[in-house]
Amino acid sequence: MNKAAIFVSVLLLVLLTGCNSDSHEGRKEKLLVYFAEGENWASTFTLMDAGESIFDSLYIQHIGDRESTMDPIEYTLEGKGIKLASQYPQKLQGVRSFQVSGESSKELIDGFEDKDQEYKLTIKQNESSEELILKLVNESNRN
Repeated sequence: MNKAAIFVSVLLLVLLTGCNSDSHEGRKEKLLVYFAEGENWASTFTLMDAGESIFDSLYIQHIGDRESTMDPIEYTLEGKGIKLASQYPQKLQGVRSFQVSGESSKELIDGFEDKDQEYKLTIKQNESSEELILKLVNESNRN
C-alpha cells in the first residue's frame, strides 16, 4: 500500500472509532445554536446540554467596513436565565472577531428547552452601539 492509502485508512479508522455512539452512553447531549446578523456585526451563541452542566459559547464577528479601525468592544448578552457581559473592553482577534465560553449549572439556566427563546446582544465600540436579536437556528430555517 502506498502512503496515501495508509493515511486514508487510518483517518477512516479514527473517524469511525470516534463516532461510536457507545462512548456517550447514559449522557444526553443537546445543542442549541442562536444566530443574528446586523449592519456591522454577526453573532452566534451556542448552548450544549452536557448532563448537569450547560456549556455556552458566544462568537462575535465584525462584518462591517473592513477599512475601519478595530477598537476594542464591550458586549452584553441577555436572555432567559443568562446574562453575560464584558468586564472591560475586549480586543478583536484574527479576522476581527471575539469569542468567549463558559460553563454553568443546568439548574441556573431557565428555559433551556424553550424553542421560542431569544437573546439580546448589545455590542458597543467607541461611541456606536448595535443590538442583535439572536434566534434559534433549526433545520426549517437553514438556507
